[in-house]
Amino acid sequence: MRVRNREWVAKEAGSVVLVFVLGVALIWVAPGTLTAPAVPPLSPWVEGAAACACGLLVPGAAGLLVEERTRPGGAAVVAFVLPLIASSATAWGPPVPTFFLGGLGAGAALVFWTFWENRADRLSRAVSLGVLLGAAALLFLVAVPLVQAPTSSRAWAAGLLVLAAGLTLWAIRPVGGPETFLLGPAGSGKTLLFLAMYTHMVREFSGQREEVIFAAGEGEGEEEKMRIEHLLSDLEDGLLPPPTGAADLGVYRLSGRRFQVAPVRLTFLDYAGRYAAPLSRPEYVAAVKQVAAAVKAEPRQVRDWLGRFEYLKQFRERYAGEVAGVMGAFVQACVHRHLERAGKVLFLIDGDHIVDFHQEGRRELTHLFGQYSRVMEALGRDRVYGFVVTKADRIYDLAEIDETSVGAARVEHALYDLLLEINTFNEIHNRARWVPVHFLAVSTDATLKPVGAGENNGEEERLRQLYPWRIGALVRCGF
Repeated sequence: MRVRNREWVAKEAGSVVLVFVLGVALIWVAPGTLTAPAVPPLSPWVEGAAACACGLLVPGAAGLLVEERTRPGGAAVVAFVLPLIASSATAWGPPVPTFFLGGLGAGAALVFWTFWENRADRLSRAVSLGVLLGAAALLFLVAVPLVQAPTSSRAWAAGLLVLAAGLTLWAIRPVGGPETFLLGPAGSGKTLLFLAMYTHMVREFSGQREEVIFAAGEGEGEEEKMRIEHLLSDLEDGLLPPPTGAADLGVYRLSGRRFQVAPVRLTFLDYAGRYAAPLSRPEYVAAVKQVAAAVKAEPRQVRDWLGRFEYLKQFRERYAGEVAGVMGAFVQACVHRHLERAGKVLFLIDGDHIVDFHQEGRRELTHLFGQYSRVMEALGRDRVYGFVVTKADRIYDLAEIDETSVGAARVEHALYDLLLEINTFNEIHNRARWVPVHFLAVSTDATLKPVGAGENNGEEERLRQLYPWRIGALVRCGF
């Protein structure tokens, strides 16, 4: 479910309507102003720049409308550019339509490339630049004659243009990169959830995986224990993934494509739970310097290595021995770097804490949500955040609840209302006014019975196969 969705939609709709009203008012109070000659030798080129920007913004806005993160900006761009095109297209001179068609082609190519690479972040920046360029060109057409021969219509046109462009730029919110990052403390079910997401990616998105494993022990045997196929085969024997050692780190990247075109990427770091707490900036810098000293490299270069999966593979081949001595700093720096690069962050909530809510669970969750709120504050507003209750089967009997049904939505609303009793979760609820926040309840085995429901309710004894519930909604969260 989307948190505070009605408030969010009302805010988005209000900004779009206001942009459209300003655009219409601009044309109404100053008809012909935007196409009247400003400085004769320069006017065709300035008009051409404005037309090129408008052409770029048409497919650019369509591309922004595809992604939830950029949809408000796309709607605002449509509201900004349509009145301008409708009022000015018939009045522009002969060279201007060529500029418009050129911008249209460039925008279409840009949208196709960013969709193919799943880089909504780059598309939002390019469209913002297009709005700025178009507004600057139009303002030039208005401002120069305004200085030469002031009129009230041109003064109104200049003011309305600045307001409309400024509001449009505000609506095009910056977004983070294409990767998804899972963050959760020890025992929250990270590894099982990742295996369920791996299964879904392989089946639904033609997914593939890559791994980089740093293991404390010598030889292939220690690394083998952390490979996906080994974890899945152990599960067949009823063995849950063991706790990750303090000196071990597994970095897994799942890659697939939506509609066989747009890539979907999930980065999962399997690390000891004690490293889950986020680092402050000084602590992160100190950890990077410690790793850089061990491998005798520049800290800036080490930061690049830690944040990119391809570089991390090379790093493993070249510096595995050197890193072994500073594994604590290495794990912390790696987690922090991947977290700050992700465009979507999924915070895990251990369902066992909800089962034990009126005992120790509430205390644990109060601390956890305070930590998560600080992470959101540090990362900023250019990301999608998801709060995921794992082990939902420990709380509700999911066997008869279809994961796309109204019953599934009721489960999530009931859990959300329960968590609102915690003040630190209420703080996160308040943050949802300004950033997109989702709340989901998932299970890796929907056939299990909740705690206290009868015989065989010990998850560790019975879980041998993955029967995911709401994992598909989790993977699609934020698209």
